[in-house]
Amino acid sequence: MQTTNELVREENRRIRLIRIASDLLVHVLMTRPVSQAEAEKDDKRVEKLVLKLFPGKEHVFDLIYLPRFRRAFREAGVTTTSTR
Repeated sequence: MQTTNELVREENRRIRLIRIASDLLVHVLMTRPVSQAEAEKDDKRVEKLVLKLFPGKEHVFDLIYLPRFRRAFREAGVTTTSTR
């Protein structure tokens, strides 16, 4: 059985992984040419990671990460067809 401190450390580790993945996606979008298909594929990869680490938290991805990615897509000149 895990202690509260261990549970908090584990959750913080998962949050760091998501932060790294999302920062990397935004960095890639802003520093090199990316096609629409590549951008959407990478977006799905980060979403899959979020849902793997935090099952059932689709709304968190939609509220926090999706707007950030859409903004980066726009700034990078990538148009998306995602309707989420």
